[in-house]
Amino acid sequence: MSRIATISPVWGCSVDDLRALARLAEGAGFEAILSPEVPPFSALTNAQVFAEATSNIKVGTWITNIYMRQAVMAAAEALTIQEITGGKMMLGLGVSHKPVNARYEIEMGDPVDTMRDYVGQVKAFMDGTAPQLTLKRDLPKVPVYIAGLTKGAANLAGEVADGLMPYMATVEYVTELRGYVEEGAKAAGRDPSEVDITLGIPSIVSDDLELAQKAGIRGFSPYLNFPFYQRLMINNGYEEAIDKVRAGEKPADVFTPEMLDAVALVGPADRCRAKLDEFRDAGVDLPIIVPGAAGKQSNVEVMEHTVAAYSG
Repeated sequence: MSRIATISPVWGCSVDDLRALARLAEGAGFEAILSPEVPPFSALTNAQVFAEATSNIKVGTWITNIYMRQAVMAAAEALTIQEITGGKMMLGLGVSHKPVNARYEIEMGDPVDTMRDYVGQVKAFMDGTAPQLTLKRDLPKVPVYIAGLTKGAANLAGEVADGLMPYMATVEYVTELRGYVEEGAKAAGRDPSEVDITLGIPSIVSDDLELAQKAGIRGFSPYLNFPFYQRLMINNGYEEAIDKVRAGEKPADVFTPEMLDAVALVGPADRCRAKLDEFRDAGVDLPIIVPGAAGKQSNVEVMEHTVAAYSG
């Protein structure tokens, strides 16, 4: 089976649901199940729930906000999950968004520089080389991934991280991001092949294509309100659409089915798999499927449809 991962719902779900989702993904042969982070839900805590409910699948964060916890505690929590899983933890780090962080009175500063420092600290705390530590936990290395939608973030991933975690990128822009990772890796004297290129890809599986597209537009168009995703969609080639949003048009009226199809897997399973192959061909090492509901479905039902579409 080709490499493939998935996530739990962006807006969180019950602990019982988290356990059920993790077991479904593991049973389908997925490589990993990761948790987003939207307060009051913690991605690291959710990853621990995954870890304690499964035996073989990798678990981790997609992503955890670096501004909301000190690096030493992110490292400590990741190491505990690494111990529970016997070495199957993936630590995805991100900076979230200015409007979200401002809500909690967080000043972001320069996110690229902040991320560079944070990754260095986390790695030092996890491998025991940080001078503040008096103890070292003897565990396998935890791979550190960073979220990134721009050239600067992708360069940084190549420089300091074990992988890149972009989201909602087109096939063409994924190719660009991979090139930026290679630039960063070479500048740092690293082998670019050491950096795992993932991509979060929205997915709505349904035999009713029109229903799936409507659900996708309703669910994913709000991202166009966030500055980072506005920049992403411009890099994806949709500057005109972003100009309309900035001029006051509703994102749902601007986000067309064509735009959705460029960044997502939508419709019948065979149509979704064909688009997934395009992303793989563009250089995505690990697709991270972001499941969405076409109609009134529970979190578990959505995951059942998802793993059925992409497993095997």
